Amino acid sequence: MAGNDVLLRCNKCETVNRVPVDKLKDNPKCGKCKASLEIPVRPIDVTAAIFDHEVLAWPGVVLVEFWAPWCGHCRMIAPAVDGLAREKAGLLKVVKVNVDNEPSLGARFSVTATPMFFIFRNGTKLSEMTGALSKQHLEAWIDSSTIV
Repeated sequence: MAGNDVLLRCNKCETVNRVPVDKLKDNPKCGKCKASLEIPVRPIDVTAAIFDHEVLAWPGVVLVEFWAPWCGHCRMIAPAVDGLAREKAGLLKVVKVNVDNEPSLGARFSVTATPMFFIFRNGTKLSEMTGALSKQHLEAWIDSSTIV
């Protein structure tokens, strides 16, 4: 993907659109159905039913956080994860999986502790990490994991 493009999925027809960063403020439209494209600024809550579609079929980089509502470290790192979703909207897709609600996904990815993070690109797992890090360390880990 070009360094000055972002990927946005159309909420109407599900087409993934490549949009130049400098066109984001111009209310970009879907190339297929012409619906307005929304820029996701929050992590997406993902269930087992949509995980493959939202993560493995995504043509870019995805940060997946496996978390639990009772996990203190998960609550501590939540603002950093939310900040990454907002600041890297369109460049990094951020999704969250509640392991209490989605135990099959936790088992599928051998999640034994929370928070646990995975980085995927084009459906391939690039890296994983367990534990709460500062936002700066989380960004550094993402950057080092996505270098070709």
